[in-house]
Amino acid sequence: MSNCVSLKVIQLSDHDTLLALMQRIYPPAYKYLWQNEDCTWYLHSQYGYNNFKQELQQPNSDYFFIQQANKHIGILRLVHNTETKSTKLHRLYLDQDYQGQGLGKKMMTITKEISKKNQSNTLWLEAMQNQQQALQFYLKQGFSIQNTYQLPFDLIHEHLRGIHKMSKQI
Repeated sequence: MSNCVSLKVIQLSDHDTLLALMQRIYPPAYKYLWQNEDCTWYLHSQYGYNNFKQELQQPNSDYFFIQQANKHIGILRLVHNTETKSTKLHRLYLDQDYQGQGLGKKMMTITKEISKKNQSNTLWLEAMQNQQQALQFYLKQGFSIQNTYQLPFDLIHEHLRGIHKMSKQI
């Protein structure tokens, strides 16, 4: 498969497409976190219409589909803070069928470019403490762990609620 990817800005009219994409790509990677492996609540809380609309209206943010050959294979969402000159990598999800091809690294390069255009000098994110593949990827990309906290989601198994806040200078 080619690692030629593009970004498409997500619009309000894309809600159904986004929800369907996340219902397809989130569970294989994360359903083990949830009691009864049921991540329905999370998907609807994060990608339901009301939250989706709020996120699109948030100032200083970018929300994209990641596409390859006109197929949606993931999402990228960035939130820029002009006061702190930082960008939060809020969401980066790739379909598991497209992982291991250098696309994550390419998305990190694009993220840094967009962040710099928004006057950011720090890039930060939150990653699940138990997601070793993601953690190793971010550490390889130059991120370091700043602190750790527990997610307040009762539906996640208690021993899997750890989140690392990670950052790097750009």
